[in-house]
Amino acid sequence: MLFNSYIFIFVYLPITLLGYYFLTHFAKYRLSKLFLIGMSLWFYGYFNIEYLFIIIFSILLNYSLASFLHTTKHRKLCLWLGIIMNISILFYFKYMDFFIENVNACCRPICRY
Repeated sequence: MLFNSYIFIFVYLPITLLGYYFLTHFAKYRLSKLFLIGMSLWFYGYFNIEYLFIIIFSILLNYSLASFLHTTKHRKLCLWLGIIMNISILFYFKYMDFFIENVNACCRPICRY
């Protein structure tokens, strides 16, 4: 979903704003946060439902690493592990095809016919 698309401007944005302000007006702050999380996941998964599983996996991974960070003595190691895992997920799903294409283009044998 693009920010300048009709579905965003006339459906997603009004539902999100009205729902959030309606819930906060009645002091349902925890429910309003959950509503925003749900709407964010809907926004992320609107284009392709498979991307939703990637972001949920990343959220669960980061949450578990953050909770483990509070209980361990090796905080720097846990922090670096989280950073490396997040960059690895980003590289794999966003840049891996580009990387493979360039490696194949460089290593392709030159025909001399």
